[in-house]
Amino acid sequence: MRFLPIVVRELLEASRHRSTYWIRLGVVAAGLVISLFVMLLARHGSPGDLGLALFVPLAILTYLYTLFIGIFRTADSLSEEKREGTLGLLFLTDLKGYDIVLGKLFATSLNAFYGALAIFPIMAIPVLMGGVAPAEVGRVVLVSVNMMFFSLAVGMFCSSLSRDDRKAMVGAFLIVMFFLGGIPFAALILHEWRVTRGLREFWEQMVVLSPGYSCVLAFDLPARGMGAKNHFTTSVVITHAFGWLFLILSCVIVPRTWQDKGATTGELKRRQFWNRLAHGSRETRDRLRRRLLATNPVLWLASRDRLKTVLVWSVLAVAALIWAAGLLTYPADWKDEAAYFCTALILHTVLKFWVASEACRRFSLDRQSGALELMLSTPLSVPEIIKGQVLALERQFALPAFLILLVDFVFLMAGRTEWMWVWLVIAGMLVFIVDLVTLIWVGMWRGLNSRRPNRAAAAVTARVMLLPWVLWAMISIVIAVSITRRGGGSDFWEGKFFIVLWVGLSVAVNLFFGLPARRKLYSEFRTVATTRFETKGRG
Repeated sequence: MRFLPIVVRELLEASRHRSTYWIRLGVVAAGLVISLFVMLLARHGSPGDLGLALFVPLAILTYLYTLFIGIFRTADSLSEEKREGTLGLLFLTDLKGYDIVLGKLFATSLNAFYGALAIFPIMAIPVLMGGVAPAEVGRVVLVSVNMMFFSLAVGMFCSSLSRDDRKAMVGAFLIVMFFLGGIPFAALILHEWRVTRGLREFWEQMVVLSPGYSCVLAFDLPARGMGAKNHFTTSVVITHAFGWLFLILSCVIVPRTWQDKGATTGELKRRQFWNRLAHGSRETRDRLRRRLLATNPVLWLASRDRLKTVLVWSVLAVAALIWAAGLLTYPADWKDEAAYFCTALILHTVLKFWVASEACRRFSLDRQSGALELMLSTPLSVPEIIKGQVLALERQFALPAFLILLVDFVFLMAGRTEWMWVWLVIAGMLVFIVDLVTLIWVGMWRGLNSRRPNRAAAAVTARVMLLPWVLWAMISIVIAVSITRRGGGSDFWEGKFFIVLWVGLSVAVNLFFGLPARRKLYSEFRTVATTRFETKGRG
């Protein structure tokens, strides 16, 4: 038998996909656009300063890409096989757990690795400008590849434990965030609170376990500042070892978790507890059922799980607690436009992606299970089905979105003396509202056409949230080059034009994708919903 046969098969199949080539081209194009944009912003500095200004943003974006792409690619690789019942068929052959795990790892990580590999040569451009040493670039590349391996292994581990794609992805995200931010945050808190010296030194040494530690020390300036306490190599080795640990655990767990086992008494009690927590008592369910059915039956189907709404409010509450802790600890730094901007950007991004995920999920899962065909066999019309899903999304996200807009308004009033800040906040609020509406319609359409709701959500966010920024950067570069050639002033970035340009591009992109998606939902819903998915799925 050939060694690792699934790995060979998956690599051969992946090499034939067009996405394998388009991802590399897209990442290179994005890297070049970012490079040109940064060079224009810092064009008056020396070549060394320009090289450093270009290298740091590219390195940070590469870190973020390699850290989170693994979660997205592998968190549903094994759990999908479990749901479809095909994982057990693989174990009827001579395949072992490591054959399946490594095969899925290579199959899901190939495009992700190609994307990172395409941007590494662009990161070497600052070396030619000066200000960045070749060894510094090498360390950043090493840390990026190491973090991608760690992220892929964590996603594979969570996928081996779970059947549900969302639980696997959330679990992988929490594990990565614990290593990335949880350990350094605990060390910072212990340092600020001046706990006993031995415990504080222990947690300061535990920071080496975080992949973020090696990310920071990959740069020359922080590494020189650490001096003798620099444990860069130790941190890289530990992160790599954790990756192998998660992979080994995945190989051990997979052969033991694919079977459907009978629930024990304890498991039945836990399920009853969570079911009661999610849906309430019988009286509560009956009241909710009567009230929502009177409005729309699909609204009741999509809104029965009240934990979804509670989870949104819980995340906002945690964000509020973190912000309050920062305000109490660093009041001077926290009352600043930069802190306001970062807070608003994080809240907007998280809620937008959440809306896209929920919008894609319902129709995708219902089409796979055949529930949409059953709905279409009832007196319910297509507009009623779509309206029920929209109402369910509004019920889950309308009040949290209003609260975020209220926070934006507070930030607006805090910095109202700066006219540029006022324009920026108003533009962000407007784009936030328009994006949410578009994400609902495009998400429902993409989810209806995709058997993988997580990938559909990623495609939707790339179109609605990322594309306007790419277009804005490209147009800004062209305008900046044109003004520079004509001998224009150096303050052309300070005008309101670029804020208006961003809003205009965002609205145009939303109309371009949102209106066709809404039209196709009403005109092609019945045809798509009653068509079985192909082997590779659509979307």
